[in-house]
Order: sequence, then C-alpha cells, then structure tokens
Amino acid sequence: MTRFILPALLFATACQVYDFEPVTPIAITQTTQTKNVVARNLKPNLMILVDKSGSMNSPLNPSSPACGGCSGSSCPATCPTRISELRTAMGQFLTTSSTVARMGLAFFPNEDAAFQPSGCAPTRDIAVQLPAGSQNDTDTTPLTMNAGQVNMRIQSLGSTIPVTGGTPTAPSLSFLGSYAGLLDDKDNRQDFVLLLTDGLPNCNAANPLACNSAPPPPANLCTLGANCVGPYCRAGYLDKDGVVTAVQQLRSRNVSTIVVGFGADFAQPEALDVLNSMAGEGGFGRKCPNGTNQECGSNNTCLPSKYCQKQFYAAANATELAQALADIQNLIGNGDPCLFSLSDKPTDDRFLAVIINGQTTSKGPNTWSLLPSGAVQFAGQLCDRVKTSTTAEPLKVEFRIVNTL
Repeated sequence: MTRFILPALLFATACQVYDFEPVTPIAITQTTQTKNVVARNLKPNLMILVDKSGSMNSPLNPSSPACGGCSGSSCPATCPTRISELRTAMGQFLTTSSTVARMGLAFFPNEDAAFQPSGCAPTRDIAVQLPAGSQNDTDTTPLTMNAGQVNMRIQSLGSTIPVTGGTPTAPSLSFLGSYAGLLDDKDNRQDFVLLLTDGLPNCNAANPLACNSAPPPPANLCTLGANCVGPYCRAGYLDKDGVVTAVQQLRSRNVSTIVVGFGADFAQPEALDVLNSMAGEGGFGRKCPNGTNQECGSNNTCLPSKYCQKQFYAAANATELAQALADIQNLIGNGDPCLFSLSDKPTDDRFLAVIINGQTTSKGPNTWSLLPSGAVQFAGQLCDRVKTSTTAEPLKVEFRIVNTL
C-alpha cells in the first residue's frame, strides 16, 4: 500500500472573517397579453355614448366672473359649462380624427315625457348609426361623413337637443349591448363604447337601494341631495351595481368600455369609486406599471398597486378632455397595424418575449422592437405577416412581460 504524506502546512488553518452584503430577494411576476390578429387594418367600431343630463349645464367653475354664480340652464353664453366644453373638445376630435374609427352616437337620457319617473328614460335609439359594413377601409369617405354627422348632433346639444333629466347610465349601456352594429363583424374589428359622463349614475328601477329600505341607505348615496323621495325613492340613488353589471355584460360580448369622467362630480368619493369600477371592468383601467405619476396623466396619482388613483380618464375642462381623447385615439388605433400598445409596459426589452403562433421571435430590424412609449413595433417580414393575416389564417401574438415587485 502506497502512503502519501502531506506537509503539515496543508492542514494548518487560519481564522478568516468574511463580510457578506445582504441581498434583498427579488419577487417577479409574469403577465401574458394575447392578441389574435386578423385584418388589423380594419378600423374599430367606436360608439360614443354622451350624458346629456341636467347637470351638464352646470358651470365648470361656479366662482368664475363670467358665470356670475349661475347654476344649470340659467348660465349665460359666456360662462364655460360642462356641455359647452364638451362641444368644443368633441368638435376638435371629430374634425381632426374622423378616420380613426367607424363612429356612431347615442345620448342619454332619452326624451320621453311618458316615462316615469320623469327624466329617467334610458337610451332607446341610435342618434347616428355606425357606417355600413365593408370588406376593407381603403375608402375613408364613409368614416369622415359619419364623424361629421356625430359632430353636428353634439354641437346641437343645448339648442335643438335639450340637456336635461337624470343619468340612466346602466340601462343605456345595456341598450348598446343589443345594438347589432357593435356585434357584427366582431372577428375583424374591435368594438368600443366611449362613455362621456359628468355625474353619478341613477335612474335604475332595479336598484336595490331605496328610501323605504330597512335600514335606509346612507344619505351620501342619494344623488339628488335629500330628494330621494316619492317617484325618486329608488331612481335617485347611486346605481353602482347596475352600471358595473352593464359594463361586464358588454365585455362578455367583446365590447370594451372606455370611461371619461367630465366635470367636477367625479371628485366626490362615491363618484370616484363607481367610475373606477366601470373603467376597470371595461378593460381600460389606467395603470402605471413603472410607478410614476406621469403615466396617469394630469391631476392623477400612481398608487402602490401600480393602478392610477383615477382609473378612468378624468377631464375637468375642454383642454383636458382633448388630451384624454388623444390618449384614447392611441388606444383604439392610430392607423399602424404593426404597432401594439400594451396595458402592462415592460421597462426593458430583455423582460419581454414576443411569441408568434407559439414560437418565440427574437427582436431585430426585421421582426420587432420596444419603443420608449412601451409599445411594440413590428417591422419587415413580421409586419407583412400582420398585414396579410385573415380569418382563415390569423396570427396569434403573445406578449409575455416580466415585472419586478
């Protein structure tokens, strides 16, 4: 047997002190956004639903010298009111962005003197129908004509179209859920409802809240001050459950709802709660994945949950409404079928995987790149595949995003 004798030095040990830097564990989450791309060049349907309740006559700033302390329909023409600012901003949007979508229009409440309680009739007809269906949108003339008709009707608000009554938001949304124009050709077009409202939803005969409930609902849930009595015993109360259910039903039909809160009423906690709920269920709750207030827009805050304090688009005047409409235009399509906006925006393309028909596709000049805005731009042959996708040969696009918590 051979023996190996090792020098004793090898067995000598010395006391060593090691300093270790504490490392905070990193928690990560992955989100997946899947888009079945079919004829992305076809324009989306955008049904605009406008609140023309009596509160829309209120001044934006009651203390403004131009308003002289007026209220409601008594305000002079020089006083900026909610309805006048809405007319201004929508006029600009419908003129400059007439081809961004196939637009239609509906108002609420409906003019129906026989409806009880008075002023609570929901939408029962379409003021401007969506354009007739087409195989492609190369001819933009019908889109421009429809946008012009929508603008003409909106500019008539307060003159030939009365601005009065309550806010039957839930049944009006439900009516749009049965509108064939939004449900046809759903495989090739996206469908949206753009809700412009300034007040709290009420006027729902099925509202579980009523003045004769035991115990009665909290006073702050009466949208009419202390006047939730008589015919408004039920219709006057906040209708959160009704509007959230209506938005969910639209979503189940692949119709997304984009909510714009216009005026000052949404500053109330009750209004903030109901509009946030509608925006979230509608599919366009505003997020701030990078944790910055800038992602949420003006007069808004990014919460630790990475959702904005106001998940809906808040507009206190014509300028803010115009900005909200510009943001919404980017959401529903900007004419580039190869540009994909993501609800969760990756901070680095290393944290993004793009999967086409089940196969991971590397970034590159002929495939895709991540823009500073957080959108993904397809290019070259990959963009060509998007443009030539059909119902028979769709393109399944998945975006897998890794976020740190």
